[in-house]
Amino acid sequence: MHLAQVLDVIEALVAASGHPEITAVERYGHDLVPGGPSPAGVRVRYESGAEAYLWGAVWPRENALPTPEVLPPPTRRVDRIAVLIAWLLDAARPAAFRSWQLVALPDLGPTDERGKVPCGVRIDCADGTSLLLRATAAGGPQGDPEVDPYPGYRVPESLGAS
Repeated sequence: MHLAQVLDVIEALVAASGHPEITAVERYGHDLVPGGPSPAGVRVRYESGAEAYLWGAVWPRENALPTPEVLPPPTRRVDRIAVLIAWLLDAARPAAFRSWQLVALPDLGPTDERGKVPCGVRIDCADGTSLLLRATAAGGPQGDPEVDPYPGYRVPESLGAS
């Protein structure tokens, strides 16, 4: 699969997630493969004005992580979007993807947690290709709450019907 096809699936899942904190989902960039000069990805905007990005990346190593049962707090946008994507993929189980894994990336994350916190999702596609979607984030003008304002959020059951 091409990066654009993987991003189409991710964009559709986030848009269908119904997470009340998310106000917009849109694509950006033009690269057809990870690691180019115009990284292609999906931008997620939140109520606070903060944004999270998932984009095709190339990274030398990855540490596989289990998917937590609770979303990280909004102040940890990178972790939060990576975990949400893993949840959405677990629920939807897109036929185009064979498997996916939440990953930590060496040298990324808070200093005392580098290589140990979610920074992306590795997706193995049904056609044998594999892509890393790295998560990054930018703060918004309102600042993010320390505590999850939507702790009761659950992935919609209808997502599994896709």
